[in-house]
Amino acid sequence: MSVITLKKKYEKSTVKQYLRAPSVIPVLGYNKEKKYFLMDDKTVGIGFFCTPLNGADEKIQERVNGMLNLDMPAKTIMQFAMFRSPDINSQMYQMQALRQRNVNPLLQAVIDERVRFLKHHTGKSLTTRNDRGYFDMGVIQDLKSLVTVKFPIGSNFPTEAEEDEIERLRVKVESALQTVGMRPMPLDAKQYVRTMNTLVNWDPNAPWRYEGADWDEDKPICEQVFDYNNALEVEKDKLRLGETHVRVLSAKKLADIMYFGDAIKYVGDLSGGDSRVKENYMVVMNVYFPDQEKESSTVTRKRQFAVNQAYGPMLKFVPVLADKKEGLDTIYASMKEGNKLLKVSYSIVIFAPTNERASSASMQASSLWREQRFEMLEDKFVMCPMLINSLPLCSDHEAVGDLFRHKTLTADQVTPLLPIFGEWKGTGTFHAALISRNCQLMSLSLHDSNTNKNLVVAAESGSGKSFLMNELITSYLSEGAQVWVIDVGRSYEKLCHMLGGDFVHFGDDSTICLNPFELIEPRMNESSQLIDGYDEEEDGLVSIISTMASAKGLLTEWQQSMLRKVMSELWHELGKKMKLDHIAERCLESDDPRLKDIGQQLFSFTSKGSYGRFFSGDNNASFQNQFTVLELDDLQGRKHLRQVVLLQLIYQIQQEVFLGERGRKKVVIIDEAWDLLKEGEVSVFMEHAYRKFRKYDGSVGIATQSVNDLYENPVGRAIAENSANMYLLGQTEETVESIKRTGRLTLSDAGYHVLKTVHTIQGVYSEIFIKTKNGLGIGRLVVNEFQKLLYSTAPDDVAAIEAQRKRGFSAEEAIREVLRQRGVA
Repeated sequence: MSVITLKKKYEKSTVKQYLRAPSVIPVLGYNKEKKYFLMDDKTVGIGFFCTPLNGADEKIQERVNGMLNLDMPAKTIMQFAMFRSPDINSQMYQMQALRQRNVNPLLQAVIDERVRFLKHHTGKSLTTRNDRGYFDMGVIQDLKSLVTVKFPIGSNFPTEAEEDEIERLRVKVESALQTVGMRPMPLDAKQYVRTMNTLVNWDPNAPWRYEGADWDEDKPICEQVFDYNNALEVEKDKLRLGETHVRVLSAKKLADIMYFGDAIKYVGDLSGGDSRVKENYMVVMNVYFPDQEKESSTVTRKRQFAVNQAYGPMLKFVPVLADKKEGLDTIYASMKEGNKLLKVSYSIVIFAPTNERASSASMQASSLWREQRFEMLEDKFVMCPMLINSLPLCSDHEAVGDLFRHKTLTADQVTPLLPIFGEWKGTGTFHAALISRNCQLMSLSLHDSNTNKNLVVAAESGSGKSFLMNELITSYLSEGAQVWVIDVGRSYEKLCHMLGGDFVHFGDDSTICLNPFELIEPRMNESSQLIDGYDEEEDGLVSIISTMASAKGLLTEWQQSMLRKVMSELWHELGKKMKLDHIAERCLESDDPRLKDIGQQLFSFTSKGSYGRFFSGDNNASFQNQFTVLELDDLQGRKHLRQVVLLQLIYQIQQEVFLGERGRKKVVIIDEAWDLLKEGEVSVFMEHAYRKFRKYDGSVGIATQSVNDLYENPVGRAIAENSANMYLLGQTEETVESIKRTGRLTLSDAGYHVLKTVHTIQGVYSEIFIKTKNGLGIGRLVVNEFQKLLYSTAPDDVAAIEAQRKRGFSAEEAIREVLRQRGVA
């Protein structure tokens, strides 16, 4: 049976008292129908899991203030808790559930290793070393925001009238939280038991880590909190939960100047620095609602007494009386404005695996909170009751008078202090997993947008773009998506071969042919009638042929119009047998020199021209593999051909998207080929492509070095405007200033300041500034050794894996063998 060991020292002797652990938890049961918890101290409670706020404005402040001014029964306690929890199981299950249909063993290994890596570092600090030194990022966690409320009742069980009042108050509190924007979800017994288990059971093999913490309706809830092998040991200045050391700090002095929104600093250092608490911890604020009439009389009386003293002879001997008077004047003025009087306690609870780390974290917390004008001191003598009062639904109204940790404030003074803020947790779906600057687990997906699913990535050289793109590719492939990558530089050749993809290149020995006209298929219109597919494809096809005729888009409007007419006529004559030679010949037959010019300009792409082999024969390119890399590096020096090939590849991928499996995600990534989209008449083509991809739930990702590249021409602006997701890796300060000056990104001054701090530490992490329709924030991509070796293009790594493949190892086995040989398996 779990026990609490209380060691009280009286002079030279130590008195030990053993109590059953359930006795410190007042929660007895849960009423599923009425949605409230029953306590053993003549109270009932309700609770809500909330989404932490990521930002603040005056409207939100007014709503929070309004919530604290709700009419509550006297002796009600509302607790706001911000817990940096090690429990990321639900996110990891979601991550794995997305991959249920995956059959690729290497992709399965990537996901399994990713999940294992993230879970492992919820208990062990994420540390790494490179040639610049040693880096400790702390433990990975998920910030849980809990709001619980305890109401007094007349006896051990609520009457029917009290139950009706509880329901009314529950609806009122939930509505207030919803209005604030915290998206409350009612806390039930199952969630409560699990949450309490994560708070008190820190053993690496604790049942909750393996879904063992569930609500047993036949037992009191208080008996389901502590594991049987867990002990709460309390000494003079120490407290342990099993092998985990606990420190409780209380506010001797609250911040006297604090703006609404400053409380987001409770989560750590938002600037990317190292000034933060790297252990799991909880910030708790208990808000006690006293009898307003009695408390108002008490404050008025104290104020009058302070006024008399402040203007009397005592002021000479006790100068602090003037400050006391000023504080009471402020409270009195706030009362007159209609704000309720509240009694609040403010605590930080730290959990660490060793006594040294707990002490270090305690000193760090005290120092960091001092920067925000708090005075936080360790509670050495009432540590246990302060811990208990910090647990959800465990606060006791008797503690207000017994512990002397509560301070009288008005609702508007309490509002800025509440721990209701947190870092952005990501887009929602775990296609990829990042961590924030303070190790908050983050989700990342292109498909959480309710508009388009497109992406723009801007990254200076060496900022980690390659690893990010590899992570996105493997994440989507493992989910079952079909992915095409158009690249220049062979950055994805290794990954393609490892995953069994198709690697298509355009070298001298390549026999690939991209005749576009064979791909046109009839399709159903909105009235379910079969129609000619050419009409829908015409804009894209004309753009490709126009680019063949003029790389810089110098065809006149008349020439483009006539080219469109010629192509339409030929299509209706020849259908899918139509070739580029037919277009050139028809143009050359014209008496008008302007149309004749087009025929001559198309020569290089006809069967007689130097580029004809890529376009004049039968289309033999199949892009049906789940992963296809289209490499344009062999076309370096032939920019015009490369541009046309790029457009044709995008067009052919469009056809695969249209003809492919409905419901399957499709992702196209264009990396290192952005410069080919900047010239010529490609704006119509790209607009057509983006529209097509959106229609069939596809995603297009464009990677470039600078955001400014996107705004230098109409094509880039159109791409930026049609991309709901923007990922910015390290950008120079000059680039950010240029973006700000031209207003190319909708960001506040603070947002631009944060963007300047985005950085990468080679071999440790890459930071990404993520801007989406669902929010924005900074995530860090930190990969495990398995992923690091898989994504690496370093010659030594490629050769080492290839050597193992030649020995007969599979791709996964080869990576594991190399890691074993290097001693990092």
